[in-house]
Amino acid sequence: MVRRLLRAIARERGATLTVMLPRQAGKNEIAAVLVAFLLRTHAGAGGTVIACAPTLDPQARISLQRIRAALALTDPLVPAAGRSHVKGDTITVGRAQAVLLSANPAASVAGHTASIALVADEAQDIDEAWFNRQFRPMAASTNAPTVLFGTAWNGRTLLERAAAANRAHDAAEPLGSRRHYQVAWREVGQSQAAYGAYVRAERARLGPSHPLFLSQYELIPGEAAGRLLPSDLLAALEGDHQGQAVPEGGAQYVAGLDFGGEGAGADATVLTIARVDRTDDGSAAVCRVVAHREWRSAPYARVLDELRARDRRWHFARLCADATGLGAPLTAQLEPQLGARLELFVFTAASKSALGYALVAAAQTARLALYRDDGGVEAARCRDELADCEAALLGGGRLAWGNERGHDDYVASLALCLRASESLGPPRLATGRSTPR
Repeated sequence: MVRRLLRAIARERGATLTVMLPRQAGKNEIAAVLVAFLLRTHAGAGGTVIACAPTLDPQARISLQRIRAALALTDPLVPAAGRSHVKGDTITVGRAQAVLLSANPAASVAGHTASIALVADEAQDIDEAWFNRQFRPMAASTNAPTVLFGTAWNGRTLLERAAAANRAHDAAEPLGSRRHYQVAWREVGQSQAAYGAYVRAERARLGPSHPLFLSQYELIPGEAAGRLLPSDLLAALEGDHQGQAVPEGGAQYVAGLDFGGEGAGADATVLTIARVDRTDDGSAAVCRVVAHREWRSAPYARVLDELRARDRRWHFARLCADATGLGAPLTAQLEPQLGARLELFVFTAASKSALGYALVAAAQTARLALYRDDGGVEAARCRDELADCEAALLGGGRLAWGNERGHDDYVASLALCLRASESLGPPRLATGRSTPR
């Protein structure tokens, strides 16, 4: 691929080339080798490659290390004057140099000129308007080509818009110079058996239509269609087991706790309780929800007392609790009783994204099931909130989810319960015990 890109760079002055490879398939190494070759071939004539990444540290500086390593392989083969040198974030080979920059909108990058090429790594995470305003002019006076590396995301990123235009160009001019380059994970797996096995395991873990698997490995935009769980996944969550008022002997139980407010009209505090079963081969936990408990406008002291009572009854193997904001001092009051069985979870954009992805993956792979709808208020509210929960794919690989009306307490509690089941580790002796009615 590097040879084809070098030929295209030489022919396509002023053009934008796009390169899309699956995650962990070597796109960063290809970008580094490309820059190293450009520096070698322009060492006599001179010129500048501008190479950027979404962040200076660590991404651009990791790229610098990769370029330096690629050049080090050939440094012994050339005279001392033609060997590579690094000063700060600039690599020099003869009269040619590569300058590594951050493509973060907060960075100051004005004043640079790309005479050889402009190369952007992980371009799906670079703001398109910022790149067009700050980086593209660097190649204007020299008509240098631009090369964008990365993977798919939501179909609207800098990389994906350019790739779509290049696919149209290549289709319209099949005998012309190619501008879009793409490799499927199956092709990589044919030459790297370990990589193929890894991706197949990810497909089994996430599900073949999971947004992350589609975008990162199939190179198909994983756009969330407005809902965290579309109708097919909502249906997949419907279990055939009954809810439980008390634990069964020999079973293992976990719980997820999302704190709401204390006053009238505030969000509900919701506890979700699930039995943890194992797949037939014992390799994965299956989270079967068996009960909900909701508190609305109840004093926190009463909620905490009831939570302690439920733990004494169910003896949770793990309780994952919302420790965001006011949740921190509340969960602290549960620690004396639960100890290491209590996991404190703080909601941030990144941590909530991870919870959402895990919820989708579990629904797709039959690792999460709701108890059969018993006609109760809590069962109905759980299903209503799941159906109403909205989602959107944002930059940087984040999944935002929730309900603009604020009613996602059951969804958050369910996601925390799932996290509790998946953090238990390998199978162990069940700890649940039966309590007389």
